[in-house]
Amino acid sequence: MSVQQRSHSRKSPPVIRGAAFYDLDGTLTDLNLLHAALFFVTNLAQWGGRLNYLLGLIGRLPRIAMAELRDRHLLNVTMFESFKGISRDRLELLGEEYCDRSLMPRLYPQAIEMIERNRQVGLEPVLVSGSPDFVVGPLARRLNIASFGANRLLYFRNLATGRLREPVMAGHEKTAWCADYAAERGIELSACWGYADSHYDLPFLTALGHPVAVNPDRRLEASARSRQWPIVRFSRAALNHNQDEEVPA
Repeated sequence: MSVQQRSHSRKSPPVIRGAAFYDLDGTLTDLNLLHAALFFVTNLAQWGGRLNYLLGLIGRLPRIAMAELRDRHLLNVTMFESFKGISRDRLELLGEEYCDRSLMPRLYPQAIEMIERNRQVGLEPVLVSGSPDFVVGPLARRLNIASFGANRLLYFRNLATGRLREPVMAGHEKTAWCADYAAERGIELSACWGYADSHYDLPFLTALGHPVAVNPDRRLEASARSRQWPIVRFSRAALNHNQDEEVPA
């Protein structure tokens, strides 16, 4: 699968009895793709370049807002246009910085604990996110997660074109990626867990044997309740977290 990359771990993994697929934005952290885009365009090397990229992002905000309401695929495509003209090397460097300065401090403590509990009982953690690979990859390494699916930019002469490689990690394409991942490893989807926050992830969640709504938006919460799925609510204040239901491993 072309979207998947691997980081390396020195630890021997437990016996795998299934996979746990984790959405990132809104699920493991309270950040989203817009936060990442703002970080990138405001941290480019020269002020003139920063201003041009920032104005470009601002100009796309109405399209981004409309896409957020209607089409997660279109949202990803629109957001990634903001990176056009930035070198691959610069994006990868900023991805490492964003991970350390913004993403890691904003992970929900309960989410990290959940990943580790699931890992201990043989659920292999896998990140599946619409965020770019130069953000998800560094996070996966820091969380000792070997595999992930993420969006990837097309480059020409080492410069981002602003266009995405297929498949775009949204909706049914995200579901297909998880199904391919499980099939390649001989894992039944019925033995897999999935965690997400948005109603756009319903196709992804319904394909798995154990879907969990994490900090769900209104539409996902309604769907989760009608299907009797577990609902969990995380916050960055570890002692103040409220769970509607206990999620079994």
